[in-house]
Amino acid sequence: MDADPSHIFVYGTLRSESDHPMARRLSSQARLIGKGTAPGRLYDFGWYPAAVFDAAERRMVVGDVFALPLGGRLLVELDTYEGGDAYYARSSLEVTLAGGGRLTAWAYGVREAPAVRLIPSGDFIAHRNARMRRPVRP
Repeated sequence: MDADPSHIFVYGTLRSESDHPMARRLSSQARLIGKGTAPGRLYDFGWYPAAVFDAAERRMVVGDVFALPLGGRLLVELDTYEGGDAYYARSSLEVTLAGGGRLTAWAYGVREAPAVRLIPSGDFIAHRNARMRRPVRP
């Protein structure tokens, strides 16, 4: 694996479909490569998720891969957004791209499984959209 990846894998509020201001910042400053998956489990904190990445896990976390701009400034901003090392830790992992191929990317995960609900699909955006649907009334 690369010691210093030039890509980032995001799976929650930073995904390209998110309307979060930091997601818009990431989309404007980095180049979207496309969808990808990484082995791990995704947990539901309501308005945001947390992932426990594990190369031996059979489940996959679904997300977006971005090519980071040179200089590292955006990565420092993302570290701050993710809370530094207080809860989420940035580490490198192997991501499988939806169109084929693999690459090494940074990702923010938690060290151990939180005591919240698992997102079985591994896709926070699809999970959130399904959760937010309201029944149609006559």
